[in-house]
Amino acid sequence: MKKKKIVTILIVIATIALAGVAVFTAIRLYQLRQEPVAPTAPTSQPQAATTAESCTALTFTLTTPTGSPTATPSDSPTATPTGSPTATPSDSPTATPTGSPTATSSSTAEPELPDAGVAYPTIIGGAAGILLILISFALAL
Repeated sequence: MKKKKIVTILIVIATIALAGVAVFTAIRLYQLRQEPVAPTAPTSQPQAATTAESCTALTFTLTTPTGSPTATPSDSPTATPTGSPTATPSDSPTATPTGSPTATSSSTAEPELPDAGVAYPTIIGGAAGILLILISFALAL
């Protein structure tokens, strides 16, 4: 007789644990019903994808001087350079940005999803679980 009561108590405890897991799972699924579950549907908008105009193109102008900048030593003691390099501002690499960086914000509204489903199945399922637990207690006594 005592062994039957222990088995009944263990079954009641297991039933309560499973009912608790079912209720908590149903509540969590109800809370997450509006969020996308597909891996290709991100939940946030990456910062790099907001504006394509945030990048500006830079152009560089490189010029090389003509002629030999230094004389090469030879057997004759009077070596002179054939060309004379002249330093002008265009001889050094300069960076000139083209285009004007402007901060623009274009906010696109997220599409609204329709309210799908009702809370009645969750409430009915929870109430049925509680009712089954109460009935199992009544039968166990």
